[in-house]
Amino acid sequence: MNDILFGNSNSVVIKKLSGRYFKASKSRNIIAIIAIVLTTILFTTIFTLGSGLMDTVHDQNIRKAGGEGQAVLNYISDEVYNNIAGSSLIDRIAYTKAVSYRLKNSGLERWRSDLWYMDDTALEFARYTPTTGRRPEGADEIIADTKTLDALGVPARIGETVSLTYEVKGKTYTTDFTLCGFWETDSLSNIGRLIVSKAFVDAHSDILSYTYPIDNDYSGVVTAYVMFRRNGDIEARLHQLLSETGYTCDTMGGSKEDSNYVIARVSPAYQSGALTDNPAMLISGIVGALLIVVTGYLIIYNIFQISVIQDIQSYGQLKTLGTTKRQIKRLINRQALRLSLIGIPIGLLAGFFIGRALVPFLMNGTSYTADAGIKVTVNPLIFIGSAVFALFTVFVSVRKPAKIAGMVSAIEAIRYTENDAAAFGKRKAKEKKSTHGAKLHFMALANLGRNRKRTVLVIVSMTLSLVLFNTVFTLSGGFDIDKYIAKFLDTDFVISTANYFQYQFEKSENDLSENFIEAVKGNVCFEDGGRLYTSRMLEEPFSIEHNAFFSYNKDQNGNPFAALYGADDFLLNGMEAVEGTIDLEKLKSGKYILLSVECNDDGTIIDNPNISVGDTVRINHLKAEELSTAITDSYDFIIMAKVRANENTATTRNTGETRFYLPTEIFLPLCDTPHLVNFPFDVKEGTEAEMAEFLNRYIDSVEPGMDFESKETYVSSFDNLTSLIITIGGALSIIIGMIGIANFVNSVLTSVITRKKEFAMLQSIGMTGKQLKGMLSFEGLYYAVGTIITSAVLGVLFSVVVVKGISSGIWFFTYQFVIWPMLVIYPFLILLTVAIPAMLYRKIAKASIIERLRQ
Repeated sequence: MNDILFGNSNSVVIKKLSGRYFKASKSRNIIAIIAIVLTTILFTTIFTLGSGLMDTVHDQNIRKAGGEGQAVLNYISDEVYNNIAGSSLIDRIAYTKAVSYRLKNSGLERWRSDLWYMDDTALEFARYTPTTGRRPEGADEIIADTKTLDALGVPARIGETVSLTYEVKGKTYTTDFTLCGFWETDSLSNIGRLIVSKAFVDAHSDILSYTYPIDNDYSGVVTAYVMFRRNGDIEARLHQLLSETGYTCDTMGGSKEDSNYVIARVSPAYQSGALTDNPAMLISGIVGALLIVVTGYLIIYNIFQISVIQDIQSYGQLKTLGTTKRQIKRLINRQALRLSLIGIPIGLLAGFFIGRALVPFLMNGTSYTADAGIKVTVNPLIFIGSAVFALFTVFVSVRKPAKIAGMVSAIEAIRYTENDAAAFGKRKAKEKKSTHGAKLHFMALANLGRNRKRTVLVIVSMTLSLVLFNTVFTLSGGFDIDKYIAKFLDTDFVISTANYFQYQFEKSENDLSENFIEAVKGNVCFEDGGRLYTSRMLEEPFSIEHNAFFSYNKDQNGNPFAALYGADDFLLNGMEAVEGTIDLEKLKSGKYILLSVECNDDGTIIDNPNISVGDTVRINHLKAEELSTAITDSYDFIIMAKVRANENTATTRNTGETRFYLPTEIFLPLCDTPHLVNFPFDVKEGTEAEMAEFLNRYIDSVEPGMDFESKETYVSSFDNLTSLIITIGGALSIIIGMIGIANFVNSVLTSVITRKKEFAMLQSIGMTGKQLKGMLSFEGLYYAVGTIITSAVLGVLFSVVVVKGISSGIWFFTYQFVIWPMLVIYPFLILLTVAIPAMLYRKIAKASIIERLRQ
């Protein structure tokens, strides 16, 4: 840089001066490095959490979707596959063919498994490549996941015989296979896989023909997973692929009636999840980043402002020697850069490991799980982004102190003392005479007034952590476990078939057994319960003649399908009437019916204004014959009430159809083949664990095809959510709190160091060391009082205005005003702020008064 008129370079001098100032300010450097480290840790932790969450969610979505494919073509034929596979748009395509969805082996009742053929690409995409052994080649060879082998009672050992009984297009076959490979079952999987060879499929091509459009049978259907060549809009490329090969799908405006229609979609794992599609997440990210910048700014700015004050006379001397404003700024910026080069790498490393450690807690607070494994890659963008934000925070913080050092005049700098406001502004400091005398607490208050901006910054930085800490406990304490559990289960237990809990009611071959129900009712813990019945849509659906309802499935007259249930009194009494009233005696007359209404997560009713209580609806009973239906009977009912029914206890857990409820004795005669869906029940208080133990024992030893759920199932997921808030929020509160305390220590330490001569003068005229320590403790106490008052006001306002407003959108949140977390911290804050100044005074008290007066 050439600032001198004749062009001589002084970069070497600036560099040397910067180094000397750096070495002369060891205490400032330590605190500044700590501040930069903590700020960088905050940024890196947040970026690592965000990156880890996105990576893990993407990975788990791929595993849940069944493969790596960006797009999936379901229920297609070999002809369609061959037409599409050769497209130049495709980079890789995986081929799978279903052999049987109905395995009859004992042991597979609670662990559903399917029989498939998959090519090498499909095995790789689905992560089914054997970890032990090899892929099947011979017609009698098979591979499987370990949990399926365990359910079949087959040891996970190469060469073992796997005897399978399976159904293909209504006929049952039994085949003995030889196990040639296996892999560990994915913890996210709720279904097992047994995979045969190409030789097996070729040998049984006659029974594995494609008949899905005719009989809805899955055996012989092909599923293709596609990875495209170039990045970009996956749905647009899927449409281009289908269009170029002569096919159409739903999102292209096609319908099932079209001869060239195929079922194709973008894989859920690759569907848009950008921040721009989630404004709440985007705003949260921006607010979080700004909070960290502000927090870092508060301490780093304060450190360099105090440093400038401490060295202001030196800068004045440099100005006298001809140093320019630009050179002084550069000198300070070089010091900031040097500190950053030390602090940022440490913060990046520590922040990454802290963020990685917190990812499991973040996962368990979502619909995903850390138990399935987390994926946190060492992404360079994490470190680049964190370093850039940290550097930005440092140089924004240093900008004003550097400007002040460069602008102060040489004369003002030489004359400057800490209470000389003229050096930092145009206003002349007013001289004030005390009316209270030399009392320690008034002297302490006056000392804080010397640099009000610094005092405010310290108070604000400590206030931030207290407000955040209080907010964390307000949020975690407001989550209402009763609301949360009632959403999923409004009874203590519900029993049914294993398929029912796997959302496979329609495909289940067996109903809930009466023996299981009687065993439950005979248990001493049982209190009350009730049965729920319905019909299977593929056997005998019901339709409704009324223009207020809609369904994609319709009868031959265009009437939408509806779900009709028969419920015992226990279930009917548990339903909430949102319009009209439930009169069981009238309902059992056979003239009335209950209409279930849709609700949002928060319980808000999505009302249908086109149907009202008192209206008459006609329900048609249909007989399903392959893919067509015929009306066999019709019944007229008056809607008695609109009710809110629990999704998990009063339905088959299938969505999309309008639901109606009748008493069991009215419903059963309407069906040719009614099916028992489930049996929700309550137990005597305090016997939940005993009943759960009984149910597990019964299922394992008597009916392995049955299963159950309890409220305890959802208590653990609720606990995971609250622990997420406390862990993540608490960690951020602690880090921000450390920054606040570091800011306070820095302010007090620098104040003590810069006032050594002043303290010596006070002692020379009679002030004792004890009185000096008392004055400094009073200064610390005022910091604490200021922080307490500010945090109490801001904490209350933030809780009532912001937290209450945000929480109103969380359906299982019950807002409760909380301030006790701050009240708990206040005594420790007072103790800390009073003790630290006195402790720091001891550092300078070691030198004699004469030595300090000479400095």
